[in-house]
Amino acid sequence: MKRLTFKYLSIICLTVMAVSCTYEFKADIPSDTDIVIIDGQILAGSSSSISIALASRLDGKENTESGGITASGYIESEDGSRIQGVPENPYSSWDDFSSSHSSSLYTPSNTAKLNFDTSEISQDKKYRLHIDAGDRGSFDSDWITVYPAPVIDSVSCFKYDGSIAYGQYSGRYVDFRVTAHSDYSPYFSITYDEAWEYTALQNCYLTYNRDTDQIVEEHWFENPYYRCWKKGSTRTMAVSAASHSENKIVNAYLLSIDHTDDRVSVLYRLTVNVGSASKEYQEYWTNLEEISYVDGDLFTPIPSNMEGNIHRTTGTGPVLGYVGASKVATKVYWFRERSFYRMSDVRNNLLKQFTYFNPNYDDPNYPGDEAIYYCPPATDWYFAYSMGNIPLRKAINAKGEIIYGTYVWARRECTDCQYFGGTIDFPSDWPDRDDPNLTK
Repeated sequence: MKRLTFKYLSIICLTVMAVSCTYEFKADIPSDTDIVIIDGQILAGSSSSISIALASRLDGKENTESGGITASGYIESEDGSRIQGVPENPYSSWDDFSSSHSSSLYTPSNTAKLNFDTSEISQDKKYRLHIDAGDRGSFDSDWITVYPAPVIDSVSCFKYDGSIAYGQYSGRYVDFRVTAHSDYSPYFSITYDEAWEYTALQNCYLTYNRDTDQIVEEHWFENPYYRCWKKGSTRTMAVSAASHSENKIVNAYLLSIDHTDDRVSVLYRLTVNVGSASKEYQEYWTNLEEISYVDGDLFTPIPSNMEGNIHRTTGTGPVLGYVGASKVATKVYWFRERSFYRMSDVRNNLLKQFTYFNPNYDDPNYPGDEAIYYCPPATDWYFAYSMGNIPLRKAINAKGEIIYGTYVWARRECTDCQYFGGTIDFPSDWPDRDDPNLTK
């Protein structure tokens, strides 16, 4: 997978809303070296995530000596106590494929993510972040004041049904937005986390035992690899209400999800955290927006200078980043409207790719499933399994009758949801997908 380009910055900055001012800044960023980007928000009273990303050099040339990035770190209190960060690990061996084929992957391989338990952080103390990125160097933030929490008035979902032409939906998606107010500051920091449940391409009701060369009919409802859970990256943004008559943001944009995205296929959870922020924090995000849209070209020479509150302590090379701290208000929104979802072209193509078709499909002597799918004779089961195939279900004939002793087979990827980067190990607090008590 290609490493991040500086376009990463534009993706972040598309979330910056309602900014009324432009600030002078300079950006003396060398074009012939990689850029370390550190961002996130210390959420007092909750858990916090910090991302350490590696953006490509601005001259567009590939740095063949650069690899990925790994990181460790801690949050230090002014009294000397420390909270150690815990690296977030990938869920499955399918990640490399899903990064380029699945619309549900949001954490690039050259981004390290550290999670911190900041539930006991006090508003009465200052804190700073320390990151050790190995051969990329070490970094410290300034000492950070913890701001008080605002109030979340609502998290809303707006559906856009688009239009239907030739049986295809066009422009069908959902927007998620937040409304909040503060008695302390007109500047807001917003982070959100996503998690969702999805399924494999097909269910499988059978198991092949290669020791006995027999097919066992044991999964009457769904196989253990049919349902998966996945967590997206934490996203951070800044929103200003400085130009408004009150410290309130109304329907500030968070994200959009297309109706073919796996996130809305079964059950989706959006956790929104809103904190108060400083003017300097807002200025940094405003400057990021400016640096991304100079003359409408991300690779136009950068005319100005920007400073965050992250500084290099060892090593060489540029670093961008700003980390704030605030007590936060939190609200969870559940989205569960299965009629809204349509399988994406990616999934449809994979379904065709992993469900083998019988070469004799046009032979009238092969009725029903035998005419369409891969239905090897019992003498070929061991070979089919050794080639990465598994039995899905019993075959049927053209009249809809079961053909006993004949089974439809497909690639394992077709029935293993982990192929799309998730895990079959659901968190203990994840609700049943049919729970009638789920609230928005």
